[in-house]
Amino acid sequence: MLKVYEHEQVVCIEGVLEETRSKVFIFLVDGMLIDTGAEKMQDELKDALSKLSFDQVVLTHHHEDHTGNAAWIQQNYQVPFFIHSIGQKITDEDGVYPAYRQFTWGNRAAFHTQTLGEQVNSRTLQWQVIHTPGHADDHVALYHPESGRLFTGDLFVSPKTRVVMKNESISRIKTSLSKLLALPFQSVFCSHAGYLENGRALLEQKLHYLEALQEKIIQLYEDGLSQQDIHCQLFPKAYPIVQFSNGEWDSLHIVTSTLADYLEKKSRHLRPRANTLGILRKGQSILLEQQFARHSAGEGPFYRPIGGTIELGEPSTKTLIREFKEEIGADINIVRYVDVIENIYTLKNQVYHEISLVYEVGFEQHNLYDQDTFDVFEDGKTTKAKWVSLEELEKSETVLYPNGLLELLQKMPSPVANKL
Repeated sequence: MLKVYEHEQVVCIEGVLEETRSKVFIFLVDGMLIDTGAEKMQDELKDALSKLSFDQVVLTHHHEDHTGNAAWIQQNYQVPFFIHSIGQKITDEDGVYPAYRQFTWGNRAAFHTQTLGEQVNSRTLQWQVIHTPGHADDHVALYHPESGRLFTGDLFVSPKTRVVMKNESISRIKTSLSKLLALPFQSVFCSHAGYLENGRALLEQKLHYLEALQEKIIQLYEDGLSQQDIHCQLFPKAYPIVQFSNGEWDSLHIVTSTLADYLEKKSRHLRPRANTLGILRKGQSILLEQQFARHSAGEGPFYRPIGGTIELGEPSTKTLIREFKEEIGADINIVRYVDVIENIYTLKNQVYHEISLVYEVGFEQHNLYDQDTFDVFEDGKTTKAKWVSLEELEKSETVLYPNGLLELLQKMPSPVANKL
């Protein structure tokens, strides 16, 4: 059964699959079709699309309930298809799915795509493309800043997650939710829940639920419970989809994903970490975050550029742009690549190894150069970033990380005049 209606100038095509009563949505906004739905919708979808006008298709990810009609649309409408680069190799070949997924959604034939960049233009609007992995590695959300409309694919679905697929990452879902919640969006268009007028509150509810759930899981694990015991205690109910999917969907995967990430973080010092750092200058001063915590040189204040860990499949420049947006709410431009710093240090009797790609960056909004300090939000904590002169950094009592960065700053040419 197919329903077609409109919210906020977005055409919502709601499909209900009779076999399982599962819902899946396709959206059309400003000539841009977002996802193609499941193959089992095709007969009814042919009639619906014949009455609509679109000139491109953007896919939130490669799963068959979102791409099941892509090959048919491509053959009949001759429009370009866009997907995150991680999904391109997957959609170049026919999908191969277990019987329960074919029963629910149908299959997915191969089709050709173009790489989805950081922005995509519809007929009259420009959309931000935000990489939001967790449910799938190639998952993206689409955001229109002027209207506050946000298309979240499968990132939301429901405020309380009870079961997930075996390869989903709860921690990455949390990170993706936090990334979206840093944006001033209002309404949400979810591929399985449809139009959500109170979308921000629902995404916040989901994030808080996952945070509390992970805390419970980790605490029970530290108390000595096994993964199976934790699962039985937190998820006593038997969900039909577990048996239906032969365990591909299960609440147990929430426990195993959480603990895998927890244990990985505990052992992170055993292998190198790749991150990226942004050098943002005003005259002879550099914008640096100031922290007050124990560090490799002792205790007390130290400075560090804004940046963060490079996620799997995420280019380092995109990581840096994302980190500035998440941490201080500022948009930046990449000016140039500077160098790489390899930093090996000891903290709390553990050896750490960082490989940092260093870029010079600049504010998109020039008035931000007049701001003295910035609140830095990271991992639920707030610190300050401020302009620190090179002269101050050269003092022996001033601590700057990573090691080797001061020497790099001293070699950099003077910044251009419009940043003085």
